[in-house]
Amino acid sequence: FRTNFLRRKKQHHDDESQKNGKKDRLEGSDRSQHNIIQLILNIFHRNSIIPFATMKAIFLLLSSLLISQYPGLQAWSPSFRKVHRHQHYFTTGSYNIKKAVNSPRPFATAPLANDKKMSIIEAAKKVPPPPIPFRDTSSFVLAGKLPPPETEAATPSSSPSPTPPLRQSPSSTNPLLSPPRPIPDPYGWLRDDSRTNQDVLDHLRAENEYGKQITSHLENLREELYEEMKSNIKETDYTTPVAKGKYWYYFKMQEGVSYPVYCRAPRKEGEMFHPPICEDWNANVASTNQLSSLMEGEEIYLDVPALAEDKPYLSVGTISISPNQEFLGYTLDLTGGETCQLSVKHISSGKEWVLYDVNEINVRKNIGGKVKAGVGGKDVSEPENGTDTTTTPLLECDGSVVWNDQNTAVFFVTMDEAHRPHRVYRRQVFKSDGSYVPPEQQKDELLLEERDELFNVRITKTFDGRFLIVRSSSKESSEVHYLKLSHDSESDEEGRVVENQLTCIAKRRPKVLYRATHCQGYWLIQTNYGETPNLRLMACPVGNEGNGESWQNVLLDSEDGDNLPLFDGGDKCSLDGVTVFSPDSSIDGTKAPDSIPLAFGVATGREEGLPRIWIMEFNDSPLAVSKITRLDFDESACDVGLGPNRDPTLPYVVVSYDSLVTPPSNIAVPLANPVDLDVRRVLKQKEVPGYDKDLYACERTFVKSRDGKTEIPVSLVYRRDVLEKRNNEESIPTHLYGYGSYGASIEASFRAIRLPLLNRGMVYVIAHVRGGGENGRPWYEEPMGAKYLCKKNTFNDFVDVARWLTGEEHGNLELSTLVQPSIGKRITNSRNLSCEGRSAGGLLIGASMNQVPELFRAAILGVPFVDVACTMVDATIPLTVAEWEEWGNPNEEKYHDYILSYCPMNNVKNGAVYPSCLLTGGLFDPRVQYWEPAKFAAELRHSTSKDSGPIVLKMDMEAGHFSASDRYKYLKELAFDYAYLLDQLGLVL
Repeated sequence: FRTNFLRRKKQHHDDESQKNGKKDRLEGSDRSQHNIIQLILNIFHRNSIIPFATMKAIFLLLSSLLISQYPGLQAWSPSFRKVHRHQHYFTTGSYNIKKAVNSPRPFATAPLANDKKMSIIEAAKKVPPPPIPFRDTSSFVLAGKLPPPETEAATPSSSPSPTPPLRQSPSSTNPLLSPPRPIPDPYGWLRDDSRTNQDVLDHLRAENEYGKQITSHLENLREELYEEMKSNIKETDYTTPVAKGKYWYYFKMQEGVSYPVYCRAPRKEGEMFHPPICEDWNANVASTNQLSSLMEGEEIYLDVPALAEDKPYLSVGTISISPNQEFLGYTLDLTGGETCQLSVKHISSGKEWVLYDVNEINVRKNIGGKVKAGVGGKDVSEPENGTDTTTTPLLECDGSVVWNDQNTAVFFVTMDEAHRPHRVYRRQVFKSDGSYVPPEQQKDELLLEERDELFNVRITKTFDGRFLIVRSSSKESSEVHYLKLSHDSESDEEGRVVENQLTCIAKRRPKVLYRATHCQGYWLIQTNYGETPNLRLMACPVGNEGNGESWQNVLLDSEDGDNLPLFDGGDKCSLDGVTVFSPDSSIDGTKAPDSIPLAFGVATGREEGLPRIWIMEFNDSPLAVSKITRLDFDESACDVGLGPNRDPTLPYVVVSYDSLVTPPSNIAVPLANPVDLDVRRVLKQKEVPGYDKDLYACERTFVKSRDGKTEIPVSLVYRRDVLEKRNNEESIPTHLYGYGSYGASIEASFRAIRLPLLNRGMVYVIAHVRGGGENGRPWYEEPMGAKYLCKKNTFNDFVDVARWLTGEEHGNLELSTLVQPSIGKRITNSRNLSCEGRSAGGLLIGASMNQVPELFRAAILGVPFVDVACTMVDATIPLTVAEWEEWGNPNEEKYHDYILSYCPMNNVKNGAVYPSCLLTGGLFDPRVQYWEPAKFAAELRHSTSKDSGPIVLKMDMEAGHFSASDRYKYLKELAFDYAYLLDQLGLVL
């Protein structure tokens, strides 16, 4: 203690002497304070245990005298937000000074805020202890082959034996662990599938209250951040109007209103672009609190603010307009659990009906129940003989809805108990004359049931509206069926559709993925058939699919006749999907049937690690492309993708474009002449009030991983004036974000919500680690990606980028950029480096912290998947079975030890100093169950050093995986996260 103090004191005076050109002198008040320090040191030398009253006086003396006179000692001073780390010393009445002094990390870097004139002891008294849930060290879950359940001798009245829990997929050939092995689960009691256990709910509320109290000093900062974020949003705005049939579709947002209003306006025949926007559409909002029409003839077809009244949570799933544009089908999630209710509406009259579970309706009819037709409807079945009314359950679905060609029936998907979409139904809801079918007369017809628990079912309609597509897929295999919607017309006496048989394009095969797009009587197939590293482009005639045997490569015509596959599935570029346009006119509106190709295919994918768009021309047949053009833009590193497109007959495609410093734009690109920049038309650019692009800069570079050969893409964005600190070799606060799972790419896109961090001098960095799809499927798949038994590549890449940012080395390999010099190399140090990840990105942060906890100062783990081993063992937890093809199955010998070796919950380093951690969760989250962040927070507090940063768990008791649906509440949640982050990095003034 004495040595450290004198060393720091001398360093402070050396710094001052160098600045002032004077020698270090201890005289006057300095000498007096030095004598006081010597007295305190003598007390420490004589006593290992200091009485509480004495310790209180010492802390007051040090904080009030020393810190004010020696600013250089601030790095050694406790602050309000750190004192609670040591609150147990104050409450026990004594303080072990030797244990505190020998701590491997100083307390904090920032002093108390000037407007909070309180002593450190007073602050400590105000900070409550964190909630400590019961830790059951004998609790565990079994992985592997379970012993048969003990049952009593069977009797005629015995109930059937319960179905044993699924331990592996039927298609797996890997041996199960036998005998089974226990996985410690000391906080397993926090799991409550019903979300009603009072002890669990009380603990979660206590966590929220604890987080609220220890961050109460940040209330003003949170409000400041919230107002900053709002100021960068044009609160009253509208989306790009999109053409579809007789209307232009868009939605409007109003200042102070949390949800959008969906609108449409008439479209004139042959109209290519939307008519002028009414100049005064938002002129009277301040006085009338209502927006005027954006375009002439506007009508509202879905008023979401009205639907959201008195509801703590509401998220719109799908909005589907019928082919004749008279009816609307939409789905709502009212809990965040991603289970939706389905409603249909007659747009012009405003009448709408919520759909019920028709099986339950039949039951209620038998007992005299009463069924309500829904909003705008009437009771259609009256109680018999005065029988009490009974609530009829609503239809629950996955959120998707597709109309048939006759505007009378909807297709939807229901889920099983594990929240897996598994059944596709058709229900007639309107008669041919447009009248609503009474609920007790509605019938559900099953089109497909997926019984393999590895597979989920999704439904879509082809872009031209001719086919219903039903796709059953796992992480590694898929199977596509289609139904020609024009055949969905005739019914038998019981109301069942006659011609509704689904046709399979190709049966599922191991490790074969494919998707299908309709193009002029052919299927364009995007597939890895033939074990190609990336998806290739093939085609076959509709009705002659041949179970895949008739698929042919789509070729690119060449003048020398040496036609080669257009997308061959190789490493050079990856293909994601194809959208087909068949325009009947040119972009100027003139008819030119002889010069317009048969069809245009707009392909999306990746090349050189960046998202790309190609436009293909099919002149004679979808089997051959006569011309292909890649769209290029001014910025070398950008995010580009398909924008809002609804009409396949238009001669242009709407493309969405942005970058780390360029706000999003929707651009109309002519299909026939995509390279002519003069013909491109910006339909709408997102306005960001107060944003000056010239103040910011971004770059894309590469970092070499610890294997010495893998190049990890890294994107950085920052204010240009930060370079001044860089030139002075100052350490710059840096925030590192990552994901790295499921082959999902984190794009270098514009986010206005980052501006509060950038404007406070932070550098925002995205590590495009393996496990994502930034470099195509090989970046994700085994053996060089980050899946199954190479998952640790994700965490290693993230840590290697963090070490590159801090200038540290891994062994004898110095991490360095492989391109031009970057601002990012050695830009920060571990005291100024924070990190963040959500969902599977939370797993990334948890595993990275466990690997090198000293590398980060603060971490945000949003809805983190951190209890991998216990979750993946249990098939009763939603989504678990399907995830076996992502992480592996810890019930199997092949994967058990590997998963346990990186699972964050099972690898917290005992006694190590960890960064400050903010964990968030949603009580109704079906993807990452709420108990995962709750258990991990408890484990971190129990196992890590008391000198670790504070652990805060913030549980949203009304939401699911995607946080708040209310746009203002979302900003407030984000302001909470950022305030915590800035505070822990010492950036709070």
